[in-house]
Amino acid sequence: MDAPDLHDISLLLNYERATTEPRLRYTKLREVVSGDADFKSIRLALPLWKKAKVPKTGFLFDRPKRRLSEKEKLEPDLVSNMLPVPIPPQLQSLDSKDLELCYWQARGHDGCHRTIIIFQHLIDLFPPGTSIRVRFVNDNKPKSFLCLASRRFVMEVKLHKPKAMNVTVLPGTTALTGAHLVMTHAILAFPPPTIEEEPGAVLDLASLQFGDAGRGFNGKGLFVLEGSNQYVTRLDNYAERNNIMNAKVIPGLRGAPDDDFLQEVARRAKERWDKRETEKWCQHCGAPSRDDKPLKKCAKCLMAHYCDREHQLAAWPYHKHFCIAGR
Repeated sequence: MDAPDLHDISLLLNYERATTEPRLRYTKLREVVSGDADFKSIRLALPLWKKAKVPKTGFLFDRPKRRLSEKEKLEPDLVSNMLPVPIPPQLQSLDSKDLELCYWQARGHDGCHRTIIIFQHLIDLFPPGTSIRVRFVNDNKPKSFLCLASRRFVMEVKLHKPKAMNVTVLPGTTALTGAHLVMTHAILAFPPPTIEEEPGAVLDLASLQFGDAGRGFNGKGLFVLEGSNQYVTRLDNYAERNNIMNAKVIPGLRGAPDDDFLQEVARRAKERWDKRETEKWCQHCGAPSRDDKPLKKCAKCLMAHYCDREHQLAAWPYHKHFCIAGR
């Protein structure tokens, strides 16, 4: 059996989680604010939000007021269906990249621990002793190594004075990211087989909660998979300082309140991985082919697939290092 590829299973995990995220399921984006602007349709009485001196972004979502059809209930939540119809005038200026960031940033809140638990559930579905193929780009050079899944570990990093704040407002609940002087951010680390093969790799599946600063793959990707030395530098964009050199290291995480959902996400991702030879997915967002939107192949390697030209261009900074003609 081929070793599961870390980049590919991360795409699947991210897609399956985001498109069925219970906190935002079936919601539509009503309003986006940034800077010192206030929401126009609600009064947000949050002192931490009002007093913040860092760049701020706010998202307001509505739940549907009508009963959804059975067909609508089965539809995933996507960037393409996040807006209400007709589109409110205040949202008409958002382009596809803006909407993509709104979608992922809202779903990134408190996502670091949950995504790690999903990853653990996925690995539990593979046979004991499974190795993971870790592919990343370090100093503009492709790197690849096999890492026993059991050798991965979690690092809990303290971020002091986050450089941005965002709020997601939903009916009945409000989520603030970056509101406190110190926040904990958890990541997965994959050590190389030998010390001589430094650096290892870091996977941050909730990086987009930090906005564009959390985009991987030269500012194009929806998560971060990069060399540990690069990630140390990236953290400077998240907060004024951090303790990654003395971060808490633990073998794993357990005990999420919504563990049934997290296990279901892992099960769906594993099912899609097992069908990878016949059912492809977009190498930017992890979306499967749809009847109304078949995926397009990379013309060079004929292996990578994409939703459209825009997603292909977004994935190219990573894919170009591993694209082999006729592979």
